Amino acid sequence: MIEITSTLITVVLIYGFTESIILALISEGFSLIFGVAKVIDVAYGAWYMLMGYIIYVLSVKLLNLSVYLSTLIGAAALFLIGIGYYYGVNRRMREAPLDFLLASFLLALMLQSFIRWMFTDFSWSIPMHIGGSTSLFGVSVFNQQTLAVVTSFALLVMLWWLIYRSKLGMAIRAVAQDPMASLLMGVKPDSIMAYAIGLSVMLSGIAGALVSPVEHITPFMGWDVLTYAFAIVVLGGLGDFRGALLASFIIGYVEVAVLNFVSPLLAGAASMIAVVLVLWFRPQGIFGRSREV
Repeated sequence: MIEITSTLITVVLIYGFTESIILALISEGFSLIFGVAKVIDVAYGAWYMLMGYIIYVLSVKLLNLSVYLSTLIGAAALFLIGIGYYYGVNRRMREAPLDFLLASFLLALMLQSFIRWMFTDFSWSIPMHIGGSTSLFGVSVFNQQTLAVVTSFALLVMLWWLIYRSKLGMAIRAVAQDPMASLLMGVKPDSIMAYAIGLSVMLSGIAGALVSPVEHITPFMGWDVLTYAFAIVVLGGLGDFRGALLASFIIGYVEVAVLNFVSPLLAGAASMIAVVLVLWFRPQGIFGRSREV
């Protein structure tokens, strides 16, 4: 039996917040692509994985660039990849969500196979943006994790402002509600969807850049990210910003609490059980709206 102490509670509070805010960044990107394009992007975790390898190539393997510059280059590259992803795949399958689901799954497998061919299955390390650690209320926290929290919070605030306070955000919400009606109002749905998916892909990559330095990069790391993103978005209510944010904190704190109070072996299962229990009582998600058929 694990003894619950004030130190252990502090660990759960601090690391639970760290885990939750990063999960929020990951899930909001996934929620964005679903909210606008009404599709489930199974390749979403692959963008997270790809960013780690972009940084590895630019900072370690070939050019020896600073990790900051590598991250900026990777983010810009993923944004452009996301735009191409829309025009090359999503746009062609807009009326066939199941076909897009399959196509995105195959794309994820292709990217994984390519990475395995280039770098093998061996796990590699990438440099931290900032080294060392800091004691916070008696708990040691990597400075990289602190940077991840601050950056994720700033990006979430910027994303909220973009969606709910800017003209581009108004256009994104208009296209999400009714692409044809938005076209009549002078909005170009294709351009807006391309920007939204580019932003979604970039957010997944930035999350990978923030988290990967304290872990290792492998060709398989994207599947766990996809699982969490999907579970959070379903729990919060498909396409809802507030719901994804709240669901991220539910899953983040449940997982960290079980990991520290019960057993590390049950942490992942406990967070998924929490999702099932919430959906049992509210199938449409926390902020989702029930629909009549």
